[in-house]
Amino acid sequence: MPFFRQDDRSRLRVAFRLIPLNILIFLGFMIIGMPLPVLPLFVRATMSPEPLLAGMVIGLQSLVTVLTRHHAGQLADRKGPRTATMRGLVLCAVAGTFYVAAALLSIPWPGRLLVLLTGRAILGLGESLILTGAIAWGIGRAGAGNTGTVLSWNGIAMYLALAIGAPLGLGIYQEMREEISGLVVLGIISAMLPAAAGLYAFFLPDVGIAPADPIATRAVLRRILPYGSVLTLQMMGFGTIASFLSLAYAAEGWSGAGAAFTGFGIGVVVVRLLWGHLPDRGGGRSIAALSLLVDCGGQMVIWLAPIPAVAAVGAILTGMGLALAFPALGLEAMRRLPSGSKGLAVGLFSAFQDIAFGITGPLAGLLAELAGTRAVFAAGAAAAIIALCVLSGIRQGGRR
Repeated sequence: MPFFRQDDRSRLRVAFRLIPLNILIFLGFMIIGMPLPVLPLFVRATMSPEPLLAGMVIGLQSLVTVLTRHHAGQLADRKGPRTATMRGLVLCAVAGTFYVAAALLSIPWPGRLLVLLTGRAILGLGESLILTGAIAWGIGRAGAGNTGTVLSWNGIAMYLALAIGAPLGLGIYQEMREEISGLVVLGIISAMLPAAAGLYAFFLPDVGIAPADPIATRAVLRRILPYGSVLTLQMMGFGTIASFLSLAYAAEGWSGAGAAFTGFGIGVVVVRLLWGHLPDRGGGRSIAALSLLVDCGGQMVIWLAPIPAVAAVGAILTGMGLALAFPALGLEAMRRLPSGSKGLAVGLFSAFQDIAFGITGPLAGLLAELAGTRAVFAAGAAAAIIALCVLSGIRQGGRR
């Protein structure tokens, strides 16, 4: 496997240091993956058929994550990555209980929607702490020279949780044959998984806290902004998948949306396993450009797909295109920052990804109302093309 071609002992050592964290991230992110195809269907069936409302439910989590990345990065730098990660897991468990409450409360649907949105907001803060803490934790365990590999492997755990969690959650929801019971079961599972992950994290050793660095948040943001803007545009492709893939299948009368989600996740995981080390070896710019082209192609395939199998191929291509975007662009951004600000840098850079997830749901919902569900994937392809243009305008020094 390409991951072991050069300096096998060193790569194995890095792998053994990262696998325990990958297990932790996988368990924590199952709560994010399982409800993704379910919540839009639940909202449409029990609250309102408007696509914009479903997009808001999905997007709120990411908007909250954006707003809390700075806090998560500072907490990881000051208190240590394990502390940040464990606090995030606790919040994710709490979010699962809000899903149960949103399903069971006997109040008008706007009130249940408010409960559901509160749970999504809590989950957004939990995700921010988990991902920021886990990445800083991994860099501390594997070394700054393996930053790209750390970002790749963390993403493997995340998208594997999506590939398994999305169809599993959809299957549980449909098996219950009743929307309320389906969400209750998912909420209970979503509360138990991060609780188990938190217990597991308690026994993993923390890493040392790097000496404080005087670099200001504004300076960090200025240095990572060019590559962060590219990341935002590219990750809109994931936003379209998360928010509207299951609705697009339903609108066409197709089955197999769960399999398409699995294909998307597998596309990410396979590319990161085989080629996740490439950004560390050759730099991130060329890898990011290739990723954008594949992402654009995948979104166009979904947009034009005549049958569900072709749409699933588009989802796989989108996953393959997105696989190395975060590690490639993140490596280029974090090379410009001192070690004492890694937690803050991870938090702020990850926020650009969350911005994409947060704004894509509502914007795509509005577009779907105006031009149909398929149109959101055409917009995802256009965003990838714009991102490629922005990337070509960034100089090696990080400025336009």
